[in-house]
Amino acid sequence: MKKIIGVSGLDKKKISILKKKFKQIIFLSLNDKNFYSKKFENVNAIIVYAEWPVSKSLKEFLTKKFDFFKNLEWVHLSRAGIDEFVQYSNKYKFKFTCGKIIQGPNVSEHCVALLLSLTRGLFNYDKNNFRPTEIYKKNVLVVGLGGIGVCVAEKINSFGAIVSCVDNSLKPNYSFIKNFYHLNDLSKIVGNYEIVINTTPLTRITENLFNKKIFSKMKQGVFFINVSRGAIVNTNDLKKYLLKNKFAGVGLDIIGKNDFTQKNPFLKFKNVVFTNHMAGITTDQTRRFDLIQSNLLNYSNRLPLLNLVDHIRGF
Repeated sequence: MKKIIGVSGLDKKKISILKKKFKQIIFLSLNDKNFYSKKFENVNAIIVYAEWPVSKSLKEFLTKKFDFFKNLEWVHLSRAGIDEFVQYSNKYKFKFTCGKIIQGPNVSEHCVALLLSLTRGLFNYDKNNFRPTEIYKKNVLVVGLGGIGVCVAEKINSFGAIVSCVDNSLKPNYSFIKNFYHLNDLSKIVGNYEIVINTTPLTRITENLFNKKIFSKMKQGVFFINVSRGAIVNTNDLKKYLLKNKFAGVGLDIIGKNDFTQKNPFLKFKNVVFTNHMAGITTDQTRRFDLIQSNLLNYSNRLPLLNLVDHIRGF
């Protein structure tokens, strides 16, 4: 019997490619209007390439109605951040995959752009009051060593920086990482670094991770970059330490718990760069579509799916 898969956000060209490649699968276009219709009651999988066609129904489904589809075996979201759904994932009867890891190239490039904007004074150069600094031979700490963190560490190392990393997993084996520490040791070692970069996923452990305790231990004149979720950084504590002139520069791709902040609380600070959640955006969607095709192949052949969400670790 053919599998039935509901797909969201795929154009006709991509759906045509999938139909030719996976002839044993029936692909049906999914949107908010037909999400809970009888036509889709028996789908075996849901693949969300873009969320806008199912933005209302998807959130409701993943937080409340996850038992609606009786034959559902697998749900895939193309985005990396799935923190708002993790608390429900232990109740899912289906396998849950996402776009983690594949966003490493674009988010890491954005991270470097934020850092260079600050170190070179590109955003607000005043030669009388500012002198550009080098990343070369600086001690850099990357907090979070997933797909994005590894790409950040590799790129920063290419500048000649001395890169160390923090994570709560096993010690990695990368030539471009000098030292590795457990997340529990962050407060003990964070003061040794001129540049601190956050790439951790938002979980119960990392929420509010960067607070007054960590900021107080940071070196005076440190550069701090956050290209992960806003809730990992305590906005009020960050503001207090900006007022204390703790930072040489702060680069933020997101502020607070909302993806798109209504009001920027850091506008008056000349040494803060904010890009309003742009790090994950890219013109190259190849990796996103390739991941879907790889997982469809694995799903068809009953092989392990890539990028499975671990509800215990939270990502």
